[in-house]
Amino acid sequence: MKLIHISDTHLGKNDNALRFSRLVDQLVTAPPLPPQECLLIHTGDVIDSASAENRAAGCQQLARLSAAGYRVYLCPGNHDYGNAMAINNQAAHAFLHDYHQWIFHDQPASFPVVHHLDAAHVLILLDSNAAELVWYQRWFAEGHLGSSQLAALNTLLDQPDIRDKRIILCLHHHPFYYGYSVAPDVGDGHLAIHLLAGVTRSFRRLKDAYSLCKIIQDRVQLLLFGHMHYGLDCSSESQKYGIPQAFDGGSSTATDDDCDRLRYRQIDTDTRVVHTSMLRLD
Repeated sequence: MKLIHISDTHLGKNDNALRFSRLVDQLVTAPPLPPQECLLIHTGDVIDSASAENRAAGCQQLARLSAAGYRVYLCPGNHDYGNAMAINNQAAHAFLHDYHQWIFHDQPASFPVVHHLDAAHVLILLDSNAAELVWYQRWFAEGHLGSSQLAALNTLLDQPDIRDKRIILCLHHHPFYYGYSVAPDVGDGHLAIHLLAGVTRSFRRLKDAYSLCKIIQDRVQLLLFGHMHYGLDCSSESQKYGIPQAFDGGSSTATDDDCDRLRYRQIDTDTRVVHTSMLRLD
């Protein structure tokens, strides 16, 4: 099974709509893999804030990928349900409605979402905003799966038609603690912003990350997520839980990334070979 992983496109912020359009142009006109032979997975924050205009812009780009033959799958991010400061039920409902075809396809509209891809692979999508859609938790962006979604996932992974397959698990918020190795040196730009990000990093990690990792320990082969925009290979962290590979999708539009190029990964789940494609910004 071959797949392309993109994330955190944040349409509606700066020139991200143009950047994502360029990225889609490349995927459609010069596909790195035959579209009909691979999945394209977006791990959330398609848009930067939950407006009808932004949702329509995101749908337009995903529809282009679908029309080109890609099997497109999506799990929602916190910005899809609101903005950087808060999420809300109305925006969540609107997003799930507008993006239903890429999240649920023909499956029931509830999380976890299970897609049987072929005889050997299962894709499971989670909503890491689910337990934050209450008034006292909806602020900021930590992410919280909640006990009911975790219990459903635990039961799901025991089902006979799932447990013996290769499982690809996707969510938006990151389940691992990023070390200070990704922080800038004194001479780097935007030092104050990075220092603030470092101090608050522990508060932006998935609240029930430990519970998730214990449930999926030794039961999942590939874990994909986004949110932090670092774009790191987190396999050394996931392997502590018996999960061979885990990747942070970064921001495929280089949002707030101090980066001069767009990136996305191509992953072969059979050989575990990973290739990063890049598109340089002007």
